[in-house]
Amino acid sequence: MAKITLDDETTAALTLFNEYVAADRERTQREKRLKKAERAKDDAAALVKKLSQGGSSTERSEAEAAYRAAAEKWKAMRDGKEPPADSPDPEATKSAEPEADAETETDTGADADAGADADADADPDADA
Repeated sequence: MAKITLDDETTAALTLFNEYVAADRERTQREKRLKKAERAKDDAAALVKKLSQGGSSTERSEAEAAYRAAAEKWKAMRDGKEPPADSPDPEATKSAEPEADAETETDTGADADAGADADADADPDADA
């Protein structure tokens, strides 16, 4: 294979293009992570609603804690602060649950209390 030599202008253009491609990939991956975090927050809110209608106090408190953690992670990502890679993923813990429970979690929407918490959390950030 023959060796190709490029002039400085072509080398600079290729370098710029490669940087653009890398930045575009990073942006796409960030958007995917943000959507995943938002989905985890919504799933946690649905679980809070389900358990508020019938569930033990321990289950409710665990679900509320999971919702708060998911909401904080989502807000941090939305604001451009990436959480550490070693932070626990709510999706991973959800997959460890029995399938019957996972189906019922996705069938319900966010309850008024969880939605109010999310709205209250979102309002101060909107001013920033």
